Amino acid sequence: MSLSGRVALVTGGSRGIGRAICLELARQGADVVVGYARNQKEAAATADEVRALGVRSLTVRSHLGDPGRVRDMFRRVEREFGRLDILVNNAASGVQRTALELETKHWDWTMDVNTRAPWLCAKEAARLMPNGGHIVNISSMGSGLVLKNYLAVGVSKAGLEALTRYLAVELAPKGIIVNAVAGGVVDTDALRHFPNRDEMLGDSEERTPAGRLVTPEDMAKAVAFLCSDGAEMVRGHVLVVDGGISLLGL
Repeated sequence: MSLSGRVALVTGGSRGIGRAICLELARQGADVVVGYARNQKEAAATADEVRALGVRSLTVRSHLGDPGRVRDMFRRVEREFGRLDILVNNAASGVQRTALELETKHWDWTMDVNTRAPWLCAKEAARLMPNGGHIVNISSMGSGLVLKNYLAVGVSKAGLEALTRYLAVELAPKGIIVNAVAGGVVDTDALRHFPNRDEMLGDSEERTPAGRLVTPEDMAKAVAFLCSDGAEMVRGHVLVVDGGISLLGL
């Protein structure tokens, strides 16, 4: 599998799953744009790691909740590379509260970043993919399972998976292949915001048939496969990477 000569943009690429995706795509030969929201130092470190693998890299800061800044991010990519071959919508945010504790501002923020932004990014990316390309959206098992304190994020990820299917059909005539990867419990910085983090990690590790938790690298390898020529006929699919735990039900 080789992605040599291709240009990839990974939103939320400075750390965690996003960083692992950046590095895996770089190992396969792609030039990588590291999208980030706040931590320039982490983004720069990831870009340095990408360059160490022998490909080009660029960091781009963007507030994905702001359509104007989303457009600016893609204009920067266009100025630097002239095109885009791969978009990975990895950046995500949300508020972990119950339905009765959530406020409208929490709901709007989560939907803007997790569902609206990938749509806006896909629109901009399609403009830079005149010869086709790949879009991969990062979802989670909470899109179909009910997880504690996960209402807003779970609904936003369900919307993201629906968006994946619609885009897969609409963009197919342009040669753009759209899929998603849904991960099980992955121990990243994002999980530290969950009040029941330790419980989630312990339960998942014990119950996962594969015998261990999903790692960011597991997610990254799935993304790289969906961006490869070997996945040409995989369209609108949500690839589950969870070590088999979802097979056991709740």
